[in-house]
Amino acid sequence: SFFIFCKIARRGRHASGTARSRMLTRAVARVTPRGPARVGLRFGARPAGPTHPGTPRASVLDVDTSDEADAVELVFRGRPTTARVGSKLRTALLRAGETPHNGNARVINCRGLGTCGTCAVEILGPEDAVSPNEWTPIESARLNFPPHAPPGNRALRLACQVRVRRACEVRKYDRFWGQGNAVATEAAEEVAPLGALEFLLDAEEK
Repeated sequence: SFFIFCKIARRGRHASGTARSRMLTRAVARVTPRGPARVGLRFGARPAGPTHPGTPRASVLDVDTSDEADAVELVFRGRPTTARVGSKLRTALLRAGETPHNGNARVINCRGLGTCGTCAVEILGPEDAVSPNEWTPIESARLNFPPHAPPGNRALRLACQVRVRRACEVRKYDRFWGQGNAVATEAAEEVAPLGALEFLLDAEEK
């Protein structure tokens, strides 16, 4: 930015006052950084930057993506929700107030390492609804380890290891690891007990 202003100063030595003013305005526009795209935030933890008294605090767990062009609809536990294309499925569900974990697994899980297997879900939709569309090495290791086992494990994916690409239904089964046969539909009152630490391993959410 310093060199841009020096260049403008040299050009403006013989220019009129109005011309110099226009040149300076253009220089400021060129060096002023553009802020990030607006993301709607609602109540919760304090957002970055100053706030006015009485302004609701924004939550790191409650990001409004309803006006984003790259959002798709998911159906989870029988309820429709919205997810940003490219986001980790586990993160997208938590952001939407849902959880891929059953019962106490909401607290006792690996937070995205892919080692606990409690975020196992079934994806119903097009083949490219999530990426990658086949098991990762982490999924292959964990979903072949008890209590997950053939043949039912072949229909499962780890929500912490896949990214949302297209609209689909995400089905969660019962029991601690989601290894049961009954479809789970109950809603959890608290989906992210550790707050922002739930996303510690998701680089895009830091």
